Amino acid sequence: MSVSFKRTAVLAGAILCCAWTGFLALGKTVAESAASRFHGTISKVIDGKSDDPSAFVHGRMAEAMELFTLTILCAFAAAVFWKWLGSSPRLRPARGLAMGAVIFLLLNVMALAAGSTVLFWAIFYDKGNVDNFAQYHIKRALMEETSGRPRAILLGSSQTNRAIDEVLMNRRIGRRLWTTELAQPGARGFDMLTLSRDIPFKKGDLMICYLSEIMFYGKGSGIVAAEFMNFSEIPDAVEWNGWDFLVPKAVQSGLIGRVFPLYRYQKSISHRVLGWDITHVTQKKFDQSLETDLEEQARRRAPQLDIGETSAFEQAAFTRMVEELSAKGCEILVIEGHTHPAMRKYLDPTVVPHLRHYLSDLAARHPDHMILREGASFFTPEAADFADLVHFTDQAQQRFTLELVTYLDQAFPDQ
Repeated sequence: MSVSFKRTAVLAGAILCCAWTGFLALGKTVAESAASRFHGTISKVIDGKSDDPSAFVHGRMAEAMELFTLTILCAFAAAVFWKWLGSSPRLRPARGLAMGAVIFLLLNVMALAAGSTVLFWAIFYDKGNVDNFAQYHIKRALMEETSGRPRAILLGSSQTNRAIDEVLMNRRIGRRLWTTELAQPGARGFDMLTLSRDIPFKKGDLMICYLSEIMFYGKGSGIVAAEFMNFSEIPDAVEWNGWDFLVPKAVQSGLIGRVFPLYRYQKSISHRVLGWDITHVTQKKFDQSLETDLEEQARRRAPQLDIGETSAFEQAAFTRMVEELSAKGCEILVIEGHTHPAMRKYLDPTVVPHLRHYLSDLAARHPDHMILREGASFFTPEAADFADLVHFTDQAQQRFTLELVTYLDQAFPDQ
């Protein structure tokens, strides 16, 4: 190595040592001071996702240090590799191509590390046009910083998100039970399994899921698996012969994304670089094509939900999720919810009884860990309580959340 290269490496090492020494010695003090001085601003940034501004600031400082360190190490590795390629006459002709491959791999290593930080995902945060994938990772990272009290994790499809307000829950009972919402739009039974394995559940956690017939019946599974599926789900898909029930290329997309994080993060990157309107043109066209009359929507969509191989596949995956969470010592609260009355009007009359029998049987097999509650025990929604065929209005969400808080106060007095 040249003298200048060695000097640069020594200087970089010295900077890292000084930075880490300063952080370890003064990090908490600086975080507490910043949290005290800018409490209002930080609380606004947190937006109910954490209740400890000091821990939030310190956590981001730690992330910045980790990413800075990794950047220096990757840059050093790239420089060493470049010089090594140049020192060999035999390898020099392929220097550019080889270096491109190494840089691609190093960028993926950096993306993998960055993907576990709030700092990285904050780049994609947009309160108006919500990137659910980015928001999931922000909340997941912050959930790890919650300590000293039990945790409730809201998991499911957008129905769970629109039925339960995590911010309201934390305002009411957050001091003794902290709630984090990690639901993903379009999640079905198999998607729930992939999500539950991605989340660091631990003994004593309470998983809450609000679901209805759309969770298990009908086609279209794998929307979430396309972004979250890992190699651990392959044996499950093989066992249940689930390839035919997943949307095309969902498995391929999920697995490639696990190997190359940049591929997995492509949608969020596209949203930020190209803009929300461009990346959601297809979704907008679909939304505009829907009938404005919910009765007509229900007449078309409800008959697509039926009992068969698809529902068996989704329920098998959901069952395995319950089994795995139970084995970890988690509590599972499943709330059998509702869809719009028009949806139930045109739905195959055997579907809802089939759902209730499945959930009742599942709860009976896990009496120590799974609690099944009917949504009607909180309140029975009317047509005016729905914004569309499956989602509550804001007012209905608030009402349901308050009823849920009352129930949790009574059912889990120690949490």
